[in-house]
Amino acid sequence: MIHEDREFRVRKFSFFSADDPYDLRFSHEICWSRIYEYPFVLAEIESLGLANPRVHNAAWGYVDIHLVFKTWLDLRYPETFHSDIRPSTLHATASWDIAQPPSEALHRRFDVVLNVSTLEEVEADHVQVIKNHLVQVRTGGRFIATFDVPGLDLERVEHFVGEKIVTPRRKLSPRNSRLEDRKLGLPNDFAVGYLVLDCVG
Repeated sequence: MIHEDREFRVRKFSFFSADDPYDLRFSHEICWSRIYEYPFVLAEIESLGLANPRVHNAAWGYVDIHLVFKTWLDLRYPETFHSDIRPSTLHATASWDIAQPPSEALHRRFDVVLNVSTLEEVEADHVQVIKNHLVQVRTGGRFIATFDVPGLDLERVEHFVGEKIVTPRRKLSPRNSRLEDRKLGLPNDFAVGYLVLDCVG
């Protein structure tokens, strides 16, 4: 896959499985999937093998369990930068609307660019939103996203990356999660997926 004269390769593109690793330290009453999403993201950062990667945690979430994850990133990776459409006075935060192109200062700046479960919430072209993240990834770096379905324009994203999403045997749902959804009343077929793209040249 080529974007702005650089090559990105799909590392992983799948729905989460109920058999995937989870961590109940990320429990929250309305975040039944975060116990899977956050450990996955942390493992993907770690697998790059960089001593101190520069990370951009885009649309970081601002409150509640998102604040817990921010703290984890800050402790593990001191070069982490967090952005959200809402301003914050917290350490290493800034304002950025992911539906808009980032400033030139952010281009090719980061080893890892994250977006945890926000792409689907934006009323914009989801492929363009992904591209807004990709321009920030250095060569040799990685884009890691998680997303909800329904929500994400999955067919367009599949066309963009040139692959179909993988469906595991036991796709994670609000019912089979180790932290079952008892608050939001989500349907049984609600699912969460991930996309990991490596910038290889």
